[in-house]
Amino acid sequence: MNMNLSIFKNKSFLYYWISTWISSLGDSIFVIALTWLLVEETQSPSVVGTYLFILGASKIIFVLIGGVIVDRVNPKKLLIYSNLLRAGVIILALLALFVKNDAIWIFYIIGAVFGMVDSIAEPAGISFRTRIIGKEFYTQSMGLLMTAGNVSAVIGPMIGAGLVAVGSTGFAIMVNAVTFLISAVLLVLVKEVNKQEEVEQEPMWKSVKSGFHYFLTTPVILTMAVFAFFANAAVGATFISIPFLAEELNFGVQGFGLMNTAIGVGSVAGAVLFSVFTIKNPKPYMTLLTCFLQGTVIMLVGFTGNLWIILLLIGLMGLHETAVNVIAPSVNHAIIPPRIFGRVISVMILVMSGSVPIAQAAAGWVMEFTAPQNIFIYGGILEMAAALLTFSLPFIRKYGRESDFSAEQ
Repeated sequence: MNMNLSIFKNKSFLYYWISTWISSLGDSIFVIALTWLLVEETQSPSVVGTYLFILGASKIIFVLIGGVIVDRVNPKKLLIYSNLLRAGVIILALLALFVKNDAIWIFYIIGAVFGMVDSIAEPAGISFRTRIIGKEFYTQSMGLLMTAGNVSAVIGPMIGAGLVAVGSTGFAIMVNAVTFLISAVLLVLVKEVNKQEEVEQEPMWKSVKSGFHYFLTTPVILTMAVFAFFANAAVGATFISIPFLAEELNFGVQGFGLMNTAIGVGSVAGAVLFSVFTIKNPKPYMTLLTCFLQGTVIMLVGFTGNLWIILLLIGLMGLHETAVNVIAPSVNHAIIPPRIFGRVISVMILVMSGSVPIAQAAAGWVMEFTAPQNIFIYGGILEMAAALLTFSLPFIRKYGRESDFSAEQ
């Protein structure tokens, strides 16, 4: 790991980074404003839940198609159009509410559209990043993007609440539309450095099939995705257990708030660390080592009742989570061919994230019969065991090391 600040001389990446930061900030403002609007207008938690369900479901349904589209269409254009579409949908929704004040159903449409757009924009953003930076900046660029996302998640809700208080929920939502427009303009200024080869046009089903074929026939990618399935299950279960841990240990809502703050502080610290330092050749074993350490930290939470020790451990959880989210995607970039990256990463997203809702539901059920501390212990052991088992496979443990050794000769 070496300190390297030359990425800040790359104007195209800076435009892309600022664009991402602005749209992330707008998203954080939008969540607060929309939630408050729905609560004000309906007084119904189910309406908010329905919106979130539609958003998530539409993203899952279209993620495979989104990956194929990313491989066929220039990702820069997709990102620009997705921002313009989001801004347009928000403006139309506000106009509909102005004409008919109780047209809450329009936000269900927003949820569906945003989910579909996210299914394309997410892999497009991942793919486009490799076109404006060199391989040696993969981890550092992810660190900077994580910094943008984490900081936005912290200050966005405060700004959103302030805009609602000073103006109105409609005004705050309109600000989100403006952030998407600004983001689109900044993306226009980005220039691609690494041009990708044109992908041969083929039927959609063949493209999806080729993504699955590469995923299933590439041992490193398949194994790391299966590992992530279990690692994400462990982390997902523990995150949902945090409020119950605060209640069990009589820390109250203040303790719960401090725990969430600790996660945010740890995440920001990790993002800043990877923004300054670079890992030139990220490898699978780095992901496994980071997850093993995270599992150790998670397990230790279950063995203490001291608030300050728990805050320290949870902060380390956030730091390790950021490290994983920086290193793992960079490893994928180094392995997957650019021409099929979108469709392959979409398959990986399905596999890696599929365990989270299952694990969270299971954790909620298990806590009916056992203390939340045990969820942390079991979750930590699961992540550690998965990391050790995966590391024991020679083709994972040695991946990339032979080439490094040869280069040194």
